[in-house]
Amino acid sequence: MNNLEWSTFAKNIAEYVGEEQDSITKETDLYTDLLIDSLGLFSMGIYLNDIYHLEVPLSSVAVISKVGQLFDLLNEEGVLVNA
Repeated sequence: MNNLEWSTFAKNIAEYVGEEQDSITKETDLYTDLLIDSLGLFSMGIYLNDIYHLEVPLSSVAVISKVGQLFDLLNEEGVLVNA
């Protein structure tokens, strides 16, 4: 467990997509609510990696659709990489 804080994570997602932090919930859909496609999700992953210095298997990312799933994935399966 990486002990990420939801409020900070939601703020980072909101900044990345240009939305208000209050509009980002764990149930926010990456594809239909935030209009992110697979390439956008990959780019978001790079953005989050730069912030948190965590990596997860791409196969795990491919099956998520909600912001909360992404948060849980990084928090539970993220592996720290050199900063």
